[in-house]
Amino acid sequence: MIAFPYLFPNSLFKINIVTIVMIFVAGLVALFLLRLATSRLDMRHPKGWQNVVEWAMEFTRTMVGDIVPSERFISWIMPLSFTVLIFIFVANWLGLIATVSIHLSHPIPWLGITSSALKGSNGEVALFDSPTANLSMTLGLSVMVWLISHYQGWHRPKQYFKAYLNPIHILEEITNPLTHGMRLYGNIFAGEVLIGAILTMPVLFHFVPTGLPLLIVWLLYSGFVASVQAYVFAVLMVLYIGMKSYHMGGGH
Repeated sequence: MIAFPYLFPNSLFKINIVTIVMIFVAGLVALFLLRLATSRLDMRHPKGWQNVVEWAMEFTRTMVGDIVPSERFISWIMPLSFTVLIFIFVANWLGLIATVSIHLSHPIPWLGITSSALKGSNGEVALFDSPTANLSMTLGLSVMVWLISHYQGWHRPKQYFKAYLNPIHILEEITNPLTHGMRLYGNIFAGEVLIGAILTMPVLFHFVPTGLPLLIVWLLYSGFVASVQAYVFAVLMVLYIGMKSYHMGGGH
């Protein structure tokens, strides 16, 4: 296990500095890519990165329409679903592109880097990692979805409370946000852990990594999983919000 620096490490609400920084990095990368696509718009003959982003937007619109076929709902949730899809896609890929860490031999207690933490990580302290490999971050996203869905439901109080006559719906209010965030975290975290394990495999003749073929295969697979998990999170977000958007044609 790799160690991470924390703010307020001795409190109940310690903050992973790397995760916070990487959230901003993922947001800036996503913003840069979208800005690049709109820098030279060509409505008649779109090409290059503009084509890719337009395809992504059409893909998102189709995804939303398949879940809740209501134009009012599609228009309302499109900006959120597209932004979340792109952000999580970028965030998932960051840890596959590069994982940066430093080796420390001395603890830094005020950053939560204690002797026991260094011992457990063999002195490795992360500086660059996928923010979605942090459970607090992914659960935070799922709680955001949970709050938005309930805000939508309160527009039709009668239909909103009628659903809770079924005890299963009460249980789902707990399990849905938990599984929503934990699914994303588990897939990204497990992939990065295995990549780290492969990188620690011995080398032949001091320069030939024995795990190189396995690393290439796993990186390709992890890239596929990272892309699919961004899609799965966005789909479930639209589904959970759409189920309570009674006033926009949802709730079916």
